[in-house]
Amino acid sequence: MKIITKDFITIFNAFWYRDFPLVKELKEVGSRAEWTIHLGICTRSTADLLGYFTYFESGGRTDAIIKNNDEKVIAHLEWEWKEPRFKEKVNEVRQLHSARDNCEFSVFVSYSDNRYHDENLKAVIDQWGSVAEPLVLILIRFNRNGRRIFDLMETYHIQNGKVRKVRKQNALPWEVSGKRWEDQR
Repeated sequence: MKIITKDFITIFNAFWYRDFPLVKELKEVGSRAEWTIHLGICTRSTADLLGYFTYFESGGRTDAIIKNNDEKVIAHLEWEWKEPRFKEKVNEVRQLHSARDNCEFSVFVSYSDNRYHDENLKAVIDQWGSVAEPLVLILIRFNRNGRRIFDLMETYHIQNGKVRKVRKQNALPWEVSGKRWEDQR
């Protein structure tokens, strides 16, 4: 795995907690729009810290593109509220797949009901295939109790038909032990 991909994963996962749109004591459920904005903020903050530029809704309606100062594309990013197992409705992985030759790596962020997690992971792996270009897959796992209750955030690296889980962390910042957001009641 290239160092730029590792750096992106580490920083993006750290920024997931920063400016989190929910607060345990005040607001435990976020709207789809709030999550879209949060992902955009995480993306821009990560790219900025890496010294790159972020362009939203460009390049054929890609959610985000990260470029360097020579306009070279570093990464294409897509995110989707629907679970990847709904392949007929979720085409973001196919979009990334078709643009994969023009960047260092691609990133897909989505959500996964714990009951169907293996199915969601397999749907992405099948769509990405065994190409040499890397895909960073970030799945926010949840349990459903009338609404999505976030559980874990898992990050995978998919390349040459091989899948490796790179990172796992709590999806909710107040469930992280020792951090300033921790629920200490």
